[in-house]
Amino acid sequence: MSRVAATLGLAAVGAAALVVERARRISQEQGRPLADVLRGMPGRLRDDLSTLGDDLREAADEGRSAASRREQEIDEEIEEIRRGGSPGPRPAG
Repeated sequence: MSRVAATLGLAAVGAAALVVERARRISQEQGRPLADVLRGMPGRLRDDLSTLGDDLREAADEGRSAASRREQEIDEEIEEIRRGGSPGPRPAG
């Protein structure tokens, strides 16, 4: 067996394991039989893939926003130190 075929096989097995694990969690959360959840997984996965681009853009926007907030906090801390004070404790959250 070629290295490429083996790699693809391992990827397929890994993907299947992830799908089954996700179906198991959904089954437990919703109190539905695993077989019922597994039957609906192709549609659920298709729906997830259709929104993946939007989800990634939203996550990137949130990351940029968090980085910007932290940059501002650091700038304020540096300015406080330059004025001879000490940076105050950062609020949790």
